[in-house]
Amino acid sequence: MRILFLLLFVIPLVELYFLIQVGENIGALPTVLLTIFTAMVGIALMRIQGLAIMQKAQLSMAAGQPPTTEVMEGVFIFLGGIFLFFPGLITDGIGFLFLMPFVRHFLIKLSVNGMQSRGQFRQKTQQDEYFEGEWRESTHDTRQIKDDVIEGEIIESSDSVKK
Repeated sequence: MRILFLLLFVIPLVELYFLIQVGENIGALPTVLLTIFTAMVGIALMRIQGLAIMQKAQLSMAAGQPPTTEVMEGVFIFLGGIFLFFPGLITDGIGFLFLMPFVRHFLIKLSVNGMQSRGQFRQKTQQDEYFEGEWRESTHDTRQIKDDVIEGEIIESSDSVKK
């Protein structure tokens, strides 16, 4: 709830204050034109980088690899576009940061490390082993035996097998 309050109330007020300060220094019309110019340049960059990421994702899928990095880059490019969509110089600056490849790669690395530490995201490695088996469930009553077979995969990494 606090984050929603921050996004909907505090950030626009900070943007407005910053725009007024810039407008006092360079004038109202140049400030408005600067805001429009940064939004147009940012949207053009977002479009170009989005197409490039989409092509990289198609190439990795054609090579038989999941496009996880490309998807994450696409998310940050989209977020950058969202920030560029809102009028204001601070949000435009944040949007441009998301469009810079080195910043985006750093944020992706932080995100993936955070998800891996919480166990929410796990990339398949070549060391993963697959085991197949059957599970047959029966009741204690010998007159009634269920012959339902549940099929599935058990995936364990070799690190957890060694422990």
